[in-house]
Amino acid sequence: PPSSFEERVLAEFAAMRQEFAAVHSRLATLEDRVVALDPRLTSLEARLTSLEDKVDVRLRETRPIWEGVLQRLTQIETALDSFNRQLRSLIADTYQMRARVEKLEDSQPNI
Repeated sequence: PPSSFEERVLAEFAAMRQEFAAVHSRLATLEDRVVALDPRLTSLEARLTSLEDKVDVRLRETRPIWEGVLQRLTQIETALDSFNRQLRSLIADTYQMRARVEKLEDSQPNI
């Protein structure tokens, strides 16, 4: 073990130098990994951009189809509403007709 102040200071500097070298080595390794990661990230970004472009194209292609489908659905709903009104009227007329027939039958003498 160092005994003089100078020896202790020099020993501390040596230990700090070794620790600095170890940290520097780990930082260099980390830098290498980041550098290796950069092209992969660039590739991933390019693929994502390509995918976004494809989605945009598909949306532009299918938008008119969906607009047509929505328009047709609106027309079908309108037609069904009209049909339902007519059906309700027919049912009401049928009940009224049945009531009239029963009334006429009741007023006729039994033969």
